[in-house]
Amino acid sequence: MRTTLSAWFGLLLAASTLSAADDPPKDKPSGVAPIAPATEPAAAPAGLSGDEKEIRAAINAFAEDFLKGDARAIAERFAEDGEAVDAEGGTIQGRRAIEAHYAARFAERSGDSLRTTVESIKFLAPGVASETGRTEVTPADGGTPVTGRYSAIHIKRDGRWLLASARELPDQELTPHEHLKELEWLVGDWVEETEDAVVLTSVAWADHQNFLLRSFDVRVKGQPALTGTQRIGWDPLTKQIKSWVFDSTGGYGEGLWMRSGDQWVIKATGVRPSGQTTTATQVLTFVHKDTLRWKSIDRTLGSEIAPDIDEIVMVRKPPQPK
Repeated sequence: MRTTLSAWFGLLLAASTLSAADDPPKDKPSGVAPIAPATEPAAAPAGLSGDEKEIRAAINAFAEDFLKGDARAIAERFAEDGEAVDAEGGTIQGRRAIEAHYAARFAERSGDSLRTTVESIKFLAPGVASETGRTEVTPADGGTPVTGRYSAIHIKRDGRWLLASARELPDQELTPHEHLKELEWLVGDWVEETEDAVVLTSVAWADHQNFLLRSFDVRVKGQPALTGTQRIGWDPLTKQIKSWVFDSTGGYGEGLWMRSGDQWVIKATGVRPSGQTTTATQVLTFVHKDTLRWKSIDRTLGSEIAPDIDEIVMVRKPPQPK
């Protein structure tokens, strides 16, 4: 029963991240790399596959090489026939040409810091993955940061993930609704049932389709046990999907979402009615349009470690007969 009450995104858990991003300047300094990973390595979110952790580690290592101005080390992170493509379509083909490009870039300006927000990593086939994300380049002289977007193709060769392609993309801002389109499959009514309890939840677009609004209703032996609402939206401050949840006991929380293929990893913090704080990593998995899986790991209640919540399965309710 405790597992059921805690399920479906973690009713009292959510996430917050402190980071700010300015509107992207219109001008871009010359020689900016087509891909700009974070200069401060970020730990891979819990619940990711080994391959994705390796890709994220490679992204962080790329950033360290960039900060050191090590053109050769950067080039070695590309496949022998890899390419780097700028926003205007200019292509640098091959590892040696990429090394020369970065060497010239670092001779012109070095010491800039780079930061990347990985928006998605999708595995297209064994040993092949696509990545999209946003970059921020802060000049060493303290000038205004420059933001951009990129896509990359990673391939695994001899046990090592390499860049087959790194491509700058036009930095066109998406609307809040467009950012949430990847979660549109949640819209509808869902149910999870056990011997003595049932969790009913309904997801719908709200506020000109700029938010997803989820309501949930937990019943035990046919009697109401817990209700609440969750609002899911695009946070322009953290540049990520964010959720806010409130339940009928007075508990509340926030969640910061990161996509990994068919999974969404949600870093969560919350507060119980007693004032006790909670944290967790939640993993939401799209199975197919009518089935999803959810689990909660790395949980804490106050200063104590809490047991993980086993994976549950929810199914879409069939439409009511007319």
